[in-house]
Amino acid sequence: MCVAALWLFGAGSRAAFAADYWVKNGGDDGFDGLSSGSAWATLGHAANVVGAGDTVHVLDGSYQGFYLTTSGSAGNPITFKAEGSNVRITADNGITADGINLEGASYVVIDGFIVNDRGRTGIRTVINDHVTIRNCQLGNNGRWGILSGFSDDLTIENNVAHHSQAEHGIYVGNSGDRPIIRGNTVYSNHANGIHMNGDLSQGGDGQITGALVERNVIYDNGVAGGSGINMDGVSNSIVRNNLLYNNHASGISLYRIDGAAGSSNNLVVNNTVINASDGRWCININSAATGNTVFNNILYTYHSFRGVISIDASSRPGFTSDYNSVMSRFSLDQGDTVMSLGAWQALGYDVHSILATPADLFVDPAADFHLLITCPAVDAGTSSNAPANDLEGNPRPVGSGYDLGAYEWQLPLCNNGNQDPGEQCGEPGLACTDPCTSCQHCICAQNTPVCGDSLVCGNEQCESNGDCIPGKVCLGCQCLNPPTCTSGIPLTNSRLSLRANQFRLRASGRVVVPKPWVGIDPLNNGVRLVVDSTTSAGGLDVAIPGGVRSNGIGWKLSRYTWTYLDPTGSHAGIRRFTVSDRSLLEDGRLTFSASGRSGSIALPAVSSVRTTVVLGSAQECGTISWNPPTAPRPRCNGDASRLSCR
Repeated sequence: MCVAALWLFGAGSRAAFAADYWVKNGGDDGFDGLSSGSAWATLGHAANVVGAGDTVHVLDGSYQGFYLTTSGSAGNPITFKAEGSNVRITADNGITADGINLEGASYVVIDGFIVNDRGRTGIRTVINDHVTIRNCQLGNNGRWGILSGFSDDLTIENNVAHHSQAEHGIYVGNSGDRPIIRGNTVYSNHANGIHMNGDLSQGGDGQITGALVERNVIYDNGVAGGSGINMDGVSNSIVRNNLLYNNHASGISLYRIDGAAGSSNNLVVNNTVINASDGRWCININSAATGNTVFNNILYTYHSFRGVISIDASSRPGFTSDYNSVMSRFSLDQGDTVMSLGAWQALGYDVHSILATPADLFVDPAADFHLLITCPAVDAGTSSNAPANDLEGNPRPVGSGYDLGAYEWQLPLCNNGNQDPGEQCGEPGLACTDPCTSCQHCICAQNTPVCGDSLVCGNEQCESNGDCIPGKVCLGCQCLNPPTCTSGIPLTNSRLSLRANQFRLRASGRVVVPKPWVGIDPLNNGVRLVVDSTTSAGGLDVAIPGGVRSNGIGWKLSRYTWTYLDPTGSHAGIRRFTVSDRSLLEDGRLTFSASGRSGSIALPAVSSVRTTVVLGSAQECGTISWNPPTAPRPRCNGDASRLSCR
């Protein structure tokens, strides 16, 4: 028992002893590595030693790459940081044909390395989560600059990826969800600049969801085909504030080849896409890529007959396009035929869009894509889904409306000491009066809302219960229906199927309730199941009482499982309820399942369903708030007659 307690103490305290290690040319792997004077010689040795919370500082020089399999943890990542501007990986890691390879290593940060001329990939990260690759330079690598596979919650930011010899600058693949690709410069790659692929053929669910692609500059890619930004099986994602120019194939493509489904329900907003004379279409949508929105973009091609938006018949359901700067070339059949802006508008698309050329729009049509103050794109956009800042981080909007494209025109006389037209703050006598704003470039720009700062800003509804109407409580700065369960314990591995008329229910899930248990004993104390909405009315709230089974109704305990039967459904139609103690697998783990049928009920709104199970005392409970239909799982689909959640 003492040995176990000491081991647990050591494991829990690992971050408290997190170390700073050093690597340099001329070091020695026999040293302790704890200072620049006693630095190690190789990154491979560092990769074999580091643990959660450790940082490896690497001084300028040339190094063999490394292969890392150790993970950090939330709040205590493993960090490899270049301490100078010339830390170069000049040899593959020795195990794979990559410079840096993260194999199953989660919660890792790679910062500031130059990884050129590697056999396959500059930096590869696979079968992991919460990896950050930032401030790296990746050029002339054999196939990819950066490659990921089955890597969730990946951040790729402020890197330069160029001249990949066979394929792409940045490749995010194998159904890795919620990637952030931000602030990168991606140019002169043989195929795509940025490629995202669900890769169904490689396993997983074949879809990437929740991606954010923003503030990237992407040019001169695609001599072998591909797109500046390629999306195969990518859904519920955002592409905004990107500058794409002189690419030799498509600009932004949403489609399906190896994804599980088309690239659907994506937002493409405030991008500037100027295609080369040998390019394809600025926006290319096909293969049942439905529900996509294209707003506030500048789209132009120098090709002699191709144009700005091509969409096939299978992708038109739910498609919305408007408030763009375009040319009069569109297609409904992947470019086989071309229609004018007028014919396109007759279909309901781009009703508020404008016709303009690069000479009309930009400071320098060949090299500087900032907007002219006189250009028609200024103030021509919509606020719907528009980002609060532009590619350079400057605020939107400046003036009476949102500008089109990746850049918002800024006030040229800001900070000159005078009150000039359009200025709201930052000059003598001008200041922001709204506490939810701050002065940015002489504009009172909305601050990012901070829940808990006592200010109700942006999309916040409340900061305390007093901000909500009676009957609602403030949770996460939103006014919601009071929760049945406040333990903070999540309900996981959950499923819910519910029909309104005739009412049918199937629900299941797993919850881990810390021991010692206080009231978990369904045979004597019963259970409670609630299916409701966080925002609206409707649903189910049923308490199944305790009691030994008699005449076919009640509870029975068999080893580790309690089973309730009631053929009559006398408690809100519930006919069967099981609770199983799985503590042998994980201490405190319980699973439940419930089924029932009866007359009819009003279902909660599909956009805000919540499932709660109370298995003992008021705190021995678990809750899951389901995401709405277009969001990542766990989510609900359905309508007022049925719900299906998983």
